Amino acid sequence: MRTTTLIAAALFSLVTAPAGAQRAADAPLRVLSSNGIRVALEKLIPDAERAIGRGISIRFSSSAALKQSIDAGEAFDVAILTPQLVDELIRKGTLRAGTRKDLASIDLAVGVRAGSPKTDISTPDAMRRRLAAARSLTWTEGGAASTANLAMIEALGLRDELASRIVVQRVPGIAAETVARGENELVLLPLSEIQGVPGVDVLGLLPAQFQRPVVMSAGIAGHTAARDAAAGVIAFLSGPNAAPVLTAAGMTPAR
Repeated sequence: MRTTTLIAAALFSLVTAPAGAQRAADAPLRVLSSNGIRVALEKLIPDAERAIGRGISIRFSSSAALKQSIDAGEAFDVAILTPQLVDELIRKGTLRAGTRKDLASIDLAVGVRAGSPKTDISTPDAMRRRLAAARSLTWTEGGAASTANLAMIEALGLRDELASRIVVQRVPGIAAETVARGENELVLLPLSEIQGVPGVDVLGLLPAQFQRPVVMSAGIAGHTAARDAAAGVIAFLSGPNAAPVLTAAGMTPAR
């Protein structure tokens, strides 16, 4: 009787283990991604899924907000964040050492409501005049552009003058939309977060003196069971097939 029971248990294990492994392999690859690369990723997902032979589930937010979620224990397989946060997560062991891959860089830009006059902002003096004339300006709290925006305003001597007109968005991903709705006059974000937003036109890039291009970097979760798929999607996003889509979305593909 005992021998029969052991044989039955062994047969059950052989039948169920592959099915469980197959279910895990069929589960979507979980990606946490910064809004900075969202426009391009949404177009690249179908090709990326075909490249790795697996579905992909992506949650977008600001890099800072995603880092908080990761620190709080959110499960994921791949993270696409700013390099500083990726490196920090690698030091903590949350991301695997040696897996960081830069995908693209993005210049900082200014957006206005569609149809607004296209005033020049290409020089510090021109930017100073445009900012000083603005009813309001907005960006995302903790977003990749916020430090550069504040540094530029300080350098232009507008900190006190603009203090009451700066609207910092606490909800990631909506800053440009508030300009489309007429709630704010200017939005200062990475170009890829302005370009293509319905109802918003790109006024121009920040002058060269104030540019701090935002880099998007990817890394693989330290405890993921989908390392091959995670490596595959990063290879696809950093490869030649993704480059034209990144460029069209206002980014410069990494080399």
